[in-house]
Amino acid sequence: MNFIKNIDRKLLKRFGIIIGIIVILFIILIIFLLISGSRLSYKDIESKMISAAKEYYSDNTKELPKTDNGVVSVSADKLAEGKYMKSLDKLVKNKSAICSGQVMVTKNGEHLLYSATLNCGENYETKKLKDLLVENVVESGNGIYKIGESYVFRGDNVNNYVSFADKLWRILRINPDGTIRMIETTKRDIVQWDNRYNSEKKDTVGINDYNVSRIKDYISETYDEFDESSKAYLMKYNLCIGKRSENETNNDGSIECSQTLENQDLGLILVNEYVLASLSDKCKAPEDRECTNYNYLSDFNSMWTLTADKNTSQKVYKISDEAFLTNAANYSQIKLVVHINSQVNYVAGDGTEENPYTFN
Repeated sequence: MNFIKNIDRKLLKRFGIIIGIIVILFIILIIFLLISGSRLSYKDIESKMISAAKEYYSDNTKELPKTDNGVVSVSADKLAEGKYMKSLDKLVKNKSAICSGQVMVTKNGEHLLYSATLNCGENYETKKLKDLLVENVVESGNGIYKIGESYVFRGDNVNNYVSFADKLWRILRINPDGTIRMIETTKRDIVQWDNRYNSEKKDTVGINDYNVSRIKDYISETYDEFDESSKAYLMKYNLCIGKRSENETNNDGSIECSQTLENQDLGLILVNEYVLASLSDKCKAPEDRECTNYNYLSDFNSMWTLTADKNTSQKVYKISDEAFLTNAANYSQIKLVVHINSQVNYVAGDGTEENPYTFN
């Protein structure tokens, strides 16, 4: 019996030691989590800054931008001083990193877009999508070209795909103000550009005045397809609705933009953009067959442009492999064109169709 009791005592002692070790390890783990739990990844810090900025501006609504495209900003230091978040030095995992940051707020109609920028020197710096895109400007072959003050994608094999609002888009260009101009690839119902009776032609061939067109109404109605979070990214811009002659070879956009419709959310592609996208030296005017060569836009299925014919009252440019004039009363798809805020942050992707760019 004493032998059995001695064994029991030894087992209990060993069991107690094991329990003690487990308790000590558990305490160490808790201490570690308390110390390191507040340390975040750089992307998480950016998210934390945005959450803090939203709380700050809910308490300071008078500081928000008042006009469309208006921008205000608040620094991470100010957010920390106001107890909306911890200071950056207490959030970064790399304790030696010296960081600064700010959150920019842009007013887009009734919506506000919050965009964080974090700079930790060599350790990390927020990458804006527009800045990433212009890092690899080319002078020949497929890619993005600097044309005037814009950066334009050209060629038949360009990595300009973007995932946005649950759809796939392609980047047409980076505008001079840094906004990103994109065209959707989604298939839509075919529609008429306009279906009115044209008294000049004495026929129901449509009228090619965008201001009174049916397609303008259709485009306006599609705005409600975007959810509220997506609408915050859409920047208002001026639609270029100038008319163009059939054999015009000026493709810098000045003709298309000789008349504009201000502060619009959505539009369509311009016919000069189709010409600029081609790498063919023989592509001079929209109806040149050579414009279908080395041109990713020629792969789009039938779509309307925003550009009407200057010399008639009923014809509009349409792209279906090639660009050509057709009566406004004919049918084609619309491919929405949007301008995305210049401050959106690159998240992931390489621009291929399989791995499109994403942003926030």
